[in-house]
Amino acid sequence: MLVAGVLNGSFASPTKYTTKWKWENIWAVWAVVALFITIWPTAILTVPDLFSLYGLAGTGPLLLVVAFGLGNGVAQIFFGLGVAAIGLSLGFAIAIGISTALGSLGPLVLQQPELVFTKKGLTILAGVAVILVGIALCAVAGKAKDKAMSAGAAAGGEAPAKPILKGLMLSVIAGVLSPTVNFAVAFGGPLLKQAAAHGASQAFQANVIWPPFLTATLIPYISYCALLWKKNGSFRFFSLEGTSHYYGLGAIMGLLWTSSLVMYGAVTTYMGTLGPVLGWPLFMSVIIITSNVWGFATGEWKQAGAKPVKIMLSGIGFLILGFVTLAYASSLS
Repeated sequence: MLVAGVLNGSFASPTKYTTKWKWENIWAVWAVVALFITIWPTAILTVPDLFSLYGLAGTGPLLLVVAFGLGNGVAQIFFGLGVAAIGLSLGFAIAIGISTALGSLGPLVLQQPELVFTKKGLTILAGVAVILVGIALCAVAGKAKDKAMSAGAAAGGEAPAKPILKGLMLSVIAGVLSPTVNFAVAFGGPLLKQAAAHGASQAFQANVIWPPFLTATLIPYISYCALLWKKNGSFRFFSLEGTSHYYGLGAIMGLLWTSSLVMYGAVTTYMGTLGPVLGWPLFMSVIIITSNVWGFATGEWKQAGAKPVKIMLSGIGFLILGFVTLAYASSLS
């Protein structure tokens, strides 16, 4: 889970070095690689009789996974826009904090409601509450950062920094929709059982979920990119001189993201029925720490001043405390 989280928390960092392309260029390359090119061969190689078992599992579970995938496509759009607007540190903190809370509570309440009022269930709820405090502090830090940077830009005769409210809202929406990844694993039981019955090893059983889920994710995502290509005339940037290596950066983004998802699915399968409830926040905790390391390393908070940084670090501290609380819940009987 540690390696999976580090990979996912790092995947967006190459966007810092694709400044000659617009958002819809680099994220389109990421989408094609992450959501289609890498996942189908991975699933075919690791799940025996992949195509036949989809029919054996029934149309209901398959359509549910596809529906979650479509929702995830919308989430990824908002996530990419949110990161572009407010940066890696704050974008990941808001989106992933919300995703962690909803992703843990959904499977718990819907699949194991009898646990809610046990010591284990109450500990999970406490962890989610602490996470929400962390999210609020991150939002406050973002507003303080925006105010400080706007004041600094005005004093220097520069254009004021962009308002942060839009970026916060984009990240919130992304966070609300992002747990569809976890829901696909939690509610894809029939597909997982068929994969096991067809001889897939426990480490690779979750790979049966990803092809239909991610292909569905690609549909709204690439459609939105196409709209932006037309609106901004940005399709021509793909052939812009001096940007050929951007394709490699986009491919690296896709490989990092898909690898993290495959690893997460493997670990969750080993954790059993509570895997989606407890594995998700552990996965998210490593992502948020990694993304903040990248955010600070690339200078996102350099001109924000000491106060916003302290508030942001406090928020991250609460998020980590919440994740630790959820991890502790996994040890309870």
